[in-house]
Amino acid sequence: MLRKLVIGGCLLVMLSIPPSAGFAAGDRGVEIVASCSSWPPYVVEGTRPGGILVEYVEDLLGSFGYSPKIEVYPWKRAIDAARNGKVDVIFCAEAGQAKNYELEYEFPILISDTVLLSHRDYPLEAGQLWDHRIAVGAGYWYGDVFESRRQDVDAIEVVDDLSILRMVANKRADGGLMEKAVADTLMHTYPEIGELLEISSRPVATQTFYFAISPATKIDTRRLRRHLAITKPRPILQQIKTDTN
Repeated sequence: MLRKLVIGGCLLVMLSIPPSAGFAAGDRGVEIVASCSSWPPYVVEGTRPGGILVEYVEDLLGSFGYSPKIEVYPWKRAIDAARNGKVDVIFCAEAGQAKNYELEYEFPILISDTVLLSHRDYPLEAGQLWDHRIAVGAGYWYGDVFESRRQDVDAIEVVDDLSILRMVANKRADGGLMEKAVADTLMHTYPEIGELLEISSRPVATQTFYFAISPATKIDTRRLRRHLAITKPRPILQQIKTDTN
Protein backbone atom coordinates (compact mmCIF):
# COMPACT_ATOMS: atom_id res chain seq x y z
CA MET A 1 0.00 0.00 0.00
CA LEU A 2 1.05 3.52 -0.62
CA ARG A 3 0.54 4.17 3.09
CA LYS A 4 3.38 1.75 3.86
CA LEU A 5 5.85 3.97 2.09
CA VAL A 6 7.34 7.19 3.25
CA ILE A 7 6.93 9.14 0.07
CA GLY A 8 9.42 11.93 0.29
CA GLY A 9 9.24 14.97 -1.94
CA CYS A 10 11.85 15.43 -4.55
CA LEU A 11 15.25 16.51 -3.28
CA LEU A 12 16.05 19.53 -5.37
CA VAL A 13 19.31 21.06 -4.25
CA MET A 14 19.48 24.64 -5.44
CA LEU A 15 22.82 25.92 -6.61
CA SER A 16 24.23 28.62 -4.38
CA ILE A 17 27.34 29.69 -6.29
CA PRO A 18 26.93 33.25 -7.63
CA PRO A 19 26.50 33.59 -11.42
CA SER A 20 29.99 34.94 -11.91
CA ALA A 21 31.74 31.82 -10.56
CA GLY A 22 34.02 30.37 -13.23
CA PHE A 23 32.28 32.35 -15.94
CA ALA A 24 33.71 34.52 -18.69
CA ALA A 25 32.35 38.04 -18.25
CA GLY A 26 32.08 38.54 -22.00
CA ASP A 27 29.65 35.64 -22.31
CA ARG A 28 27.33 36.57 -19.44
CA GLY A 29 23.69 36.78 -20.49
CA VAL A 30 24.10 34.65 -23.63
CA GLU A 31 20.81 32.86 -24.33
CA ILE A 32 21.08 29.09 -24.07
CA VAL A 33 18.23 26.99 -25.47
CA ALA A 34 17.55 23.82 -23.50
CA SER A 35 15.01 21.28 -24.69
CA CYS A 36 13.20 18.12 -23.69
CA SER A 37 9.93 16.47 -24.62
CA SER A 38 6.89 16.94 -22.37
CA TRP A 39 7.17 14.70 -19.30
CA PRO A 40 4.92 15.83 -16.39
CA PRO A 41 5.73 16.53 -13.61
CA TYR A 42 9.37 16.88 -14.73
CA VAL A 43 8.68 18.90 -17.88
CA VAL A 44 5.32 20.62 -18.31
CA GLU A 45 4.72 22.41 -21.59
CA GLY A 46 2.89 25.70 -21.86
CA THR A 47 3.42 29.37 -22.69
CA ARG A 48 6.16 29.28 -20.07
CA PRO A 49 7.28 25.66 -19.58
CA GLY A 50 7.67 24.50 -16.00
CA GLY A 51 8.24 21.40 -13.94
CA ILE A 52 10.89 19.91 -11.67
CA LEU A 53 13.57 19.44 -14.34
CA VAL A 54 12.84 22.78 -16.03
CA GLU A 55 13.41 24.64 -12.77
CA TYR A 56 16.61 22.68 -12.11
CA VAL A 57 18.05 23.43 -15.56
CA GLU A 58 17.10 27.10 -15.35
CA ASP A 59 18.92 27.36 -12.01
CA LEU A 60 21.95 25.49 -13.34
CA LEU A 61 22.34 27.61 -16.46
CA GLY A 62 21.55 30.80 -14.55
CA SER A 63 24.20 29.97 -11.95
CA PHE A 64 26.75 29.84 -14.75
CA GLY A 65 25.67 33.23 -16.02
CA TYR A 66 23.64 32.19 -19.04
CA SER A 67 20.10 33.26 -19.88
CA PRO A 68 18.15 29.98 -20.18
CA LYS A 69 15.33 29.48 -22.67
CA ILE A 70 13.31 26.27 -22.38
CA GLU A 71 11.69 24.80 -25.48
CA VAL A 72 9.52 21.67 -25.23
CA TYR A 73 9.62 19.55 -28.38
CA PRO A 74 8.71 15.97 -29.25
CA TRP A 75 11.79 13.85 -28.52
CA LYS A 76 12.95 13.27 -32.11
CA ARG A 77 12.57 16.95 -32.97
CA ALA A 78 14.52 17.92 -29.85
CA ILE A 79 17.38 15.58 -30.80
CA ASP A 80 17.44 16.84 -34.39
CA ALA A 81 17.49 20.43 -33.12
CA ALA A 82 20.43 19.63 -30.84
CA ARG A 83 22.35 18.00 -33.68
CA ASN A 84 21.99 21.02 -35.93
CA GLY A 85 22.68 23.55 -33.18
CA LYS A 86 19.21 25.09 -32.83
CA VAL A 87 19.12 23.67 -29.30
CA ASP A 88 22.18 23.92 -27.04
CA VAL A 89 21.35 21.12 -24.62
CA ILE A 90 18.98 18.21 -24.12
CA PHE A 91 18.21 17.88 -20.44
CA CYS A 92 16.43 14.53 -20.21
CA ALA A 93 18.77 12.15 -22.04
CA GLU A 94 19.34 8.63 -20.77
CA ALA A 95 22.80 7.26 -20.07
CA GLY A 96 24.90 6.99 -23.21
CA GLN A 97 22.46 8.87 -25.42
CA ALA A 98 24.86 11.78 -25.85
CA LYS A 99 27.18 9.48 -27.80
CA ASN A 100 24.34 7.63 -29.53
CA TYR A 101 22.77 10.86 -30.76
CA GLU A 102 26.07 12.52 -31.69
CA LEU A 103 25.86 14.91 -28.77
CA GLU A 104 28.71 15.67 -26.41
CA TYR A 105 29.44 15.97 -22.70
CA GLU A 106 26.71 14.63 -20.41
CA PHE A 107 26.26 14.74 -16.64
CA PRO A 108 23.47 13.43 -14.35
CA ILE A 109 20.64 15.71 -13.27
CA LEU A 110 17.92 13.23 -12.20
CA ILE A 111 18.09 9.89 -10.42
CA SER A 112 14.68 8.27 -10.30
CA ASP A 113 13.22 5.00 -9.06
CA THR A 114 10.85 3.17 -11.35
CA VAL A 115 8.09 1.57 -9.27
CA LEU A 116 5.72 -1.31 -9.95
CA LEU A 117 2.03 -0.51 -9.51
CA SER A 118 -0.52 -3.23 -8.82
CA HIS A 119 -4.08 -3.50 -7.53
CA ARG A 120 -4.52 -3.22 -3.77
CA ASP A 121 -6.29 -6.59 -3.66
CA TYR A 122 -3.65 -8.30 -5.82
CA PRO A 123 -0.33 -6.78 -4.72
CA LEU A 124 2.80 -7.62 -6.69
CA GLU A 125 6.44 -7.29 -5.73
CA ALA A 126 9.13 -6.21 -8.16
CA GLY A 127 10.51 -9.75 -8.43
CA GLN A 128 7.19 -11.02 -9.80
CA LEU A 129 7.35 -8.73 -12.81
CA TRP A 130 8.84 -11.37 -15.15
CA ASP A 131 6.86 -14.41 -14.01
CA HIS A 132 5.52 -15.06 -17.53
CA ARG A 133 1.94 -14.49 -16.40
CA ILE A 134 1.73 -10.75 -15.87
CA ALA A 135 0.08 -8.40 -18.34
CA VAL A 136 1.84 -5.09 -17.88
CA GLY A 137 0.84 -1.58 -18.87
CA ALA A 138 3.99 0.32 -19.82
CA GLY A 139 4.19 4.10 -20.10
CA TYR A 140 5.85 5.80 -23.04
CA TRP A 141 9.08 6.30 -21.11
CA TYR A 142 9.34 2.65 -20.14
CA GLY A 143 8.53 0.96 -23.44
CA ASP A 144 12.16 0.02 -24.18
CA VAL A 145 12.37 -1.97 -20.96
CA PHE A 146 9.41 -4.08 -21.97
CA GLU A 147 10.41 -4.45 -25.59
CA SER A 148 13.68 -6.00 -24.46
CA ARG A 149 11.82 -8.48 -22.25
CA ARG A 150 8.76 -9.05 -24.44
CA GLN A 151 9.32 -12.81 -24.51
CA ASP A 152 9.20 -12.94 -20.71
CA VAL A 153 5.60 -11.83 -20.22
CA ASP A 154 2.28 -12.90 -21.67
CA ALA A 155 1.09 -9.47 -22.77
CA ILE A 156 2.37 -5.94 -23.06
CA GLU A 157 0.27 -2.86 -23.71
CA VAL A 158 2.10 0.43 -24.09
CA VAL A 159 -0.08 3.30 -22.92
CA ASP A 160 0.22 6.67 -21.22
CA ASP A 161 0.75 6.99 -17.47
CA LEU A 162 -2.82 7.86 -16.50
CA SER A 163 -4.10 4.91 -18.54
CA ILE A 164 -1.75 2.65 -16.56
CA LEU A 165 -3.36 3.75 -13.30
CA ARG A 166 -6.82 3.20 -14.71
CA MET A 167 -5.91 -0.20 -16.19
CA VAL A 168 -4.48 -1.45 -12.90
CA ALA A 169 -7.33 0.02 -10.83
CA ASN A 170 -9.88 -1.65 -13.13
CA LYS A 171 -7.93 -4.95 -13.12
CA ARG A 172 -7.29 -4.75 -16.86
CA ALA A 173 -3.55 -5.11 -16.21
CA ASP A 174 -1.74 -6.98 -13.45
CA GLY A 175 0.78 -4.19 -13.06
CA GLY A 176 2.47 -1.18 -14.56
CA LEU A 177 5.78 0.63 -14.42
CA MET A 178 6.03 4.32 -13.63
CA GLU A 179 8.56 6.88 -12.45
CA LYS A 180 8.08 7.57 -8.75
CA ALA A 181 7.39 11.30 -9.13
CA VAL A 182 4.86 10.60 -11.89
CA ALA A 183 3.05 8.07 -9.69
CA ASP A 184 3.06 10.46 -6.72
CA THR A 185 1.63 13.27 -8.82
CA LEU A 186 -1.07 11.18 -10.47
CA MET A 187 -2.16 9.61 -7.18
CA HIS A 188 -2.38 13.06 -5.63
CA THR A 189 -4.42 14.32 -8.59
CA TYR A 190 -6.65 11.23 -8.72
CA PRO A 191 -6.94 10.09 -5.07
CA GLU A 192 -9.93 7.87 -5.85
CA ILE A 193 -7.66 5.83 -8.15
CA GLY A 194 -4.68 6.01 -5.81
CA GLU A 195 -6.72 4.36 -3.04
CA LEU A 196 -7.07 1.25 -5.24
CA LEU A 197 -3.35 0.89 -5.96
CA GLU A 198 -0.28 -0.54 -4.31
CA ILE A 199 3.35 0.38 -4.99
CA SER A 200 6.05 -2.28 -4.71
CA SER A 201 8.14 -1.95 -1.58
CA ARG A 202 11.33 -1.84 -3.66
CA PRO A 203 11.97 -0.22 -7.04
CA VAL A 204 11.94 -2.21 -10.25
CA ALA A 205 14.84 -0.13 -11.56
CA THR A 206 16.65 3.11 -10.89
CA GLN A 207 17.25 5.30 -13.93
CA THR A 208 19.53 8.28 -14.35
CA PHE A 209 18.77 11.08 -16.78
CA TYR A 210 21.38 13.42 -18.17
CA PHE A 211 22.08 16.91 -19.45
CA ALA A 212 23.67 16.35 -22.90
CA ILE A 213 25.29 19.13 -24.92
CA SER A 214 24.92 19.88 -28.63
CA PRO A 215 28.21 19.89 -30.57
CA ALA A 216 27.22 23.37 -31.83
CA THR A 217 26.30 24.78 -28.42
CA LYS A 218 27.08 28.35 -27.36
CA ILE A 219 28.10 26.95 -23.95
CA ASP A 220 31.81 26.94 -23.28
CA THR A 221 32.04 23.29 -22.23
CA ARG A 222 35.51 23.69 -20.73
CA ARG A 223 34.27 26.36 -18.36
CA LEU A 224 31.07 24.42 -17.69
CA ARG A 225 33.07 21.36 -16.62
CA ARG A 226 35.17 23.56 -14.33
CA HIS A 227 32.04 25.16 -12.90
CA LEU A 228 30.49 21.75 -12.20
CA ALA A 229 33.70 20.51 -10.58
CA ILE A 230 33.67 23.51 -8.24
CA THR A 231 29.96 23.71 -7.38
CA LYS A 232 29.24 19.96 -7.44
CA PRO A 233 25.49 20.35 -8.07
CA ARG A 234 23.52 17.34 -6.89
CA PRO A 235 20.96 15.58 -9.10
CA ILE A 236 17.31 15.55 -8.17
CA LEU A 237 16.56 12.35 -6.24
CA GLN A 238 13.22 10.55 -6.58
CA GLN A 239 13.42 7.39 -4.52
CA ILE A 240 11.06 5.23 -2.49
CA LYS A 241 11.80 4.51 1.14
CA THR A 242 10.19 1.75 3.17
CA ASP A 243 8.67 2.59 6.53
CA THR A 244 10.83 0.91 9.16
CA ASN A 245 8.54 1.84 12.08
